[in-house]
Amino acid sequence: MESRSPAAIGDSKTDRVPSVWWFALALVPHFASQLMRLHQHTAAGWLVWDYAGRIAALAILAVIPAARTVAYRREQRRISFLEIGVWIAGIALLDRFGQWPQHLINAALPATVIGKYPQPTGWLNVFDLVVGLALVAASEEIIFRRLLRNASQPYVGDGVVAILITSLAFGAYHWWAGIGNILLSATIGILFMVMYRRSGALWPVMLVHYLVDLIAFSGVWR
Repeated sequence: MESRSPAAIGDSKTDRVPSVWWFALALVPHFASQLMRLHQHTAAGWLVWDYAGRIAALAILAVIPAARTVAYRREQRRISFLEIGVWIAGIALLDRFGQWPQHLINAALPATVIGKYPQPTGWLNVFDLVVGLALVAASEEIIFRRLLRNASQPYVGDGVVAILITSLAFGAYHWWAGIGNILLSATIGILFMVMYRRSGALWPVMLVHYLVDLIAFSGVWR
């Protein structure tokens, strides 16, 4: 499961070494927005800070040439749309069945649940389902799959260790939602990274991420 090809890790050593810093820099507005969200008492306020942190992170990566080269590079898809559909179904089912142990763990460790996702209504709910979740999928996949993968490859390669590192970081990013959510996010993160490695392109993973979140937050499973 090892791969150190230029296409996977950048065109040169100069391109990939700074990726650690770009990853850390992109996390700053994300983390700041998470802290601000915890102090919001309305769904609108929560979402404004959430969107602001994600947009700021993507903007930082866009304005710095070296970061932009890694974060927004074009990649060729290697899997069929049928396989993408299978990934959507599989990860959505995992997310569904993972809700029970997630709630059980959070109930057993309530002190780890610092905040909750908002429940917007009306037009704000529609906007969040269409635009907000797309922003979530794009920002998290670029940062935790593409950028962190690129940053970790010079040190751990592109095998099992890299998959675990990116997935554990993705789980830790959900620190405020409880241990159960952290574990479920890390588990799904493993599948996202395996899919990214197999697909060769990030956009199919973004699509799966968006649709899985859409199914969960639109109440399809209820």
